[in-house]
Amino acid sequence: MDARFFTDIGRTRTRNEDAGGVFTNHTGQVLLLICDGMGGHNAGDVASRFVTARMKERFQEENFIEFGQSESWLKSNISDINRQLYNLAHQHDENHGMGTTLVAALIFDGRVIIANVGDSRAYFVNEREFRQVTNDHTFVNHLVMAGELTKEEAARHPQRNIITKVLGTDRRVHPDIFVYETKRYDRILLASDGLTDYVEEQFIHQVFNEEPGVEQLGSKLIQLALESDVHDNVSFVVGNLGGVH
Repeated sequence: MDARFFTDIGRTRTRNEDAGGVFTNHTGQVLLLICDGMGGHNAGDVASRFVTARMKERFQEENFIEFGQSESWLKSNISDINRQLYNLAHQHDENHGMGTTLVAALIFDGRVIIANVGDSRAYFVNEREFRQVTNDHTFVNHLVMAGELTKEEAARHPQRNIITKVLGTDRRVHPDIFVYETKRYDRILLASDGLTDYVEEQFIHQVFNEEPGVEQLGSKLIQLALESDVHDNVSFVVGNLGGVH
């Protein structure tokens, strides 16, 4: 599978609190991952890198994961790593309050299993469609889902950055799980809010349609975010799904 992780510190941050990657296990299965450490809290970069390193380690140690086991594998490992992160945050004062979002995609023949906690997102993309798969765990998104705000109003809401669920702040966490067939889509995007908060979805989709290669596509999206005066780190994974149909 042709996939790559891209990241940039952005224009205003002094450190990159995002982490992620593209990981392969012993039988060639692929895991895509994005983690966004909580900005404004202690050790957001520690949290995102801790979770990324543990997910990478556990996945790379695996042999073939059967499709029927994929959901339980994601749930159990995310839950266990969350407990480890929670304990780490309470063992050292400098780490107290740290947390991170997570969005992960486990790729199978013709199918993708996605897990998310927080407001980092997963999208499926083809020429006509740019489809957000995940639901943001944010205060304003709860209002959108309840019909109290439109999506456009939520994007401008003063409390739009309040996240209601992340890894590391509670002893237990339950990720959302989504299972999709890939035959309708050409590409997958996992992104931190440094991309999706500052670049409108229509412009991201336009870049996908203009750039055939993963490398060129990623570089163009980073450039577009920086030109949008981004005040956050920008990180994402782009993958071609054509090889996994």
